[in-house]
Amino acid sequence: MLLLAVLFQALAMPAGAQAVSDQFDRGSGERRIVYTADGSRDTRKPVFTFNAHFVGQAVAMSIDVAFVSAGDGEAVPRSRFAGCHDIAWWIDGRPQATARAVHHGEVIDGDMVEMIDQEVTLEWIDAVAAAQSVRYRVCRDEYLLTAGDLRGFATVAAKLRNARMSSAAPAQQKEAATAPAEVEYKGMNWRPKHPSLFGSGK
Repeated sequence: MLLLAVLFQALAMPAGAQAVSDQFDRGSGERRIVYTADGSRDTRKPVFTFNAHFVGQAVAMSIDVAFVSAGDGEAVPRSRFAGCHDIAWWIDGRPQATARAVHHGEVIDGDMVEMIDQEVTLEWIDAVAAAQSVRYRVCRDEYLLTAGDLRGFATVAAKLRNARMSSAAPAQQKEAATAPAEVEYKGMNWRPKHPSLFGSGK
């Protein structure tokens, strides 16, 4: 449901717009950083989003690529990517190793909505944020991240660094508070009150 909400939000955005949202739930302590890429009215192109979900010190991050195949009112469109949905990446012309992608398809109001999810790492985010050119291929179709997308990922990378620092600080404070106090050993200062009981004292 979250992905569908992000998808509909992205479709409602004007073309050429992008957005970074950062939401924190004080009740659960969970935090979400979501980036929605440049909008497009061309249904042949995907709606591209990034999602980071923090629970305590754990974080799950993924790229979500959504395609919408519009129905004609008579028949539901066939899935385009059910049998072929790998996502390959090139950052500044160099191929990047990534996790396997997962495909989900659902018919909504007569349209076929396909979402392809791929887990990514902090290192991947930093590489994209610092790149001059990023392109990716879904099955056999290739796409390019825009300059606006790269600026968006630079914003995301900065937020993730701050989130990592803030989540690491309480753990460090707790570790310092529970660390055993150091006791300086000064040797044996005890002396018998009656030396004669322990020998002649010579």
